[in-house]
Order: sequence, then structure tokens, then C-alpha cells
Amino acid sequence: MTARCAARRAPHLPSIACLIACMTTAPAIAGCSNSPAAAPTPAPSGPPTASLQAIFDQNPVPFRSTGCSFSTPSGWYTAARIQETAGVAVTVTTMTQKLDGATVSFLAESFNSRFGACSGLAFTPGMILASGAACGTVGACAAGTYSTYQLSIAGTDANGHAISFDTPVLQLGTRPAGQVVLSR
Repeated sequence: MTARCAARRAPHLPSIACLIACMTTAPAIAGCSNSPAAAPTPAPSGPPTASLQAIFDQNPVPFRSTGCSFSTPSGWYTAARIQETAGVAVTVTTMTQKLDGATVSFLAESFNSRFGACSGLAFTPGMILASGAACGTVGACAAGTYSTYQLSIAGTDANGHAISFDTPVLQLGTRPAGQVVLSR
């Protein structure tokens, strides 16, 4: 009865049969409404924008007294994976590393100096492929004492959208008390 009521009514005035059915049959009330139907939600216009996420092996990152770099063997470092999740490739143009919220000149490096292929995935230098990832080691080999590390990357996706991405903040473990800090 509901379908017949909805089909038979005029746009501005319900039919007598529909009014009677609506008054006598509770389920038919929805079919006899004079309210206009809700418009469907429109699909997003334009091509999709790349979306990035960062995954770290450790957070907080412990202080390590060895293995950070040849010139400064102590510091904080962990494996990182930057993943693209929207199916749109990203060309990375800048990478900025921050300690305690401030950009530091001794960490001025290119994306390619920190990131490369992840095991089993295709890789193009300077890019994070669509639904792909770039893997590397992040952190700071430093003589100073710091509490946090963060990486920011910027570039353009394959659809021409500007991309700016900040990783979550890594908490850096404390330097052991009494350790001598040598600066070279």
C-alpha cells in the first residue's frame, strides 16, 4: 500500500486513498509523507589528495651510546616508515627535522639521505609511491640533550595538490647521568 500511495499522490497534495491508508496503517505513514526526499550526499569533486602516515619502531626512543653515526656515535634513532594511504603518489621537495620543536641546522638533509625502499616494495628516489611507502632511520646523533624529535615533509602529489606532513612527535629518552658529552 505504501508504494501505491507514494506513486499516486500529487506533489503538492496527497490522494484520498493515501490519506486513508496513512490514517489506518502505521507502516504506511513514512510512504505518505509530503516532505521532500533528502538529497543524496554529493561525491567529492576533483581528483583525490595523497594522505600520509608515519609509523615508528619505537616511541619513546632510547638514548644509545653507540651506533648512531661515525662522527657522533651517541644519540637517538629508530626505524621509520612513511606510508601513502589514498592511492596518490607524492614527490617530496623538502624535509625538515626538529629537536624540541626547533629546526636545527646540523639535521639539514634531503629526503633521499634518510629514506629509501621498504623491504618488498617498489621505490623511486624522492617519492612516496601511490599506496606505497618509504623507509629509513630517523633521529639525532647529537652531543646535546634533547627531549623530542619531529620530521616534516612537503611536496606535491600526482594530482597537483600541495602536501605538507608532520610526523607524530618522538619522545627521546634521557641521556644517562654522568655521561661525558664530547663535541667534535
